[in-house]
Amino acid sequence: MGWWVGVLPGRAMTSSSSSLSPPPSGCDDLIGAIFELGRTLCRLQLSDEELALFTAAVLLSPDRPWLTESKKVQKLQDKIYVALQHEIQKKHSAEDKLSKMVSKLPLMKTICNLHLDKLEFFRLLHPETAMNFPPLYKEVFNSELQYSDPRES
Repeated sequence: MGWWVGVLPGRAMTSSSSSLSPPPSGCDDLIGAIFELGRTLCRLQLSDEELALFTAAVLLSPDRPWLTESKKVQKLQDKIYVALQHEIQKKHSAEDKLSKMVSKLPLMKTICNLHLDKLEFFRLLHPETAMNFPPLYKEVFNSELQYSDPRES
C-alpha cells in the first residue's frame, strides 16, 4: 500500500492499490508540484518524439555549476531545441507549443530544488539508509549531497 506517483504522456497515475495512502510527511509541496507539472505537460499532448526531445533539452542544461564546458552543452541544447521546433512544426501543432513547454522549466527547477531539500533532510535524519541508496541515485545526486556519515565530523 505504498504511495507513489507516475506521470506518462497523457496519463497521471496514483497508488498501485485500491486505497490511496497519504504522501510521506513533509512532502506535500513536492508531490503537489510534481502533479502540477504532470497535469500541465499532459495538457500539451506531447508526442513521444516531442517528449524525448524536450527531456533531452532539459537534461542538457548548461547552467549546472560543475560543468567545465558549458558552451558546448549550450550548443548541443540549442540543436535539440531546433529539432524539437522542427518536430512540432512537422506535426502541425500549435505554434506556441514550444514556448508553453519552455515555460515549465522554472517549475521543473523548483521541483528539483524541493527534491534536493527533502533528500538532504532525509539524509540527515536517516544517514544509514541514505548510504544504501541505489548506485545510480547516488551518482545523480552526489554532486549536491554528501553521503558521508555525519557522526564522523
